[in-house]
Amino acid sequence: MSLGILLVIILLVGLAIYDAISVYKTKHMIDLADTVMDLKLPVLLVVPKVRNYSLIKETKSLKQKIKDDEERDAFFMGLGDIVMPGILVVAIYNNVSGSLPISLSTMIGTLIGFAILMIFVLRGKPQAGLPLLCGGAIAGYIISSLIFFGELKGLAFSF
Repeated sequence: MSLGILLVIILLVGLAIYDAISVYKTKHMIDLADTVMDLKLPVLLVVPKVRNYSLIKETKSLKQKIKDDEERDAFFMGLGDIVMPGILVVAIYNNVSGSLPISLSTMIGTLIGFAILMIFVLRGKPQAGLPLLCGGAIAGYIISSLIFFGELKGLAFSF
């Protein structure tokens, strides 16, 4: 909560780049998701596409389903995809006076990024969530700060 807005934006951009590389290039994030699913660890959000889906009863790995170009019965999202854009919302709220409209706009930007992400996810390929979610949050901050204050409020380097 004590992180400055600039530092959080730098963190989010770095994590978004890392997420994109780890999903599209090295594909190790898909391996990580497989491992988490096999161990049934509570660090994923599971959104079933079919009514009777059960992660506990899942027998085929995510990587195998992708390889076989098989329809998946659920969407999976890491908790980091939710937490990371939220860090910017909290940083804005804590570091800028009168920042509630900017914080809410940052959340709305994240939700717009999420809607765009879901369009890509519905096509069936694994997607990196952070580029769109963090990008939406950052865009929400920039646009709303300029609209409400005429400047980028709170954009100073602090720890």
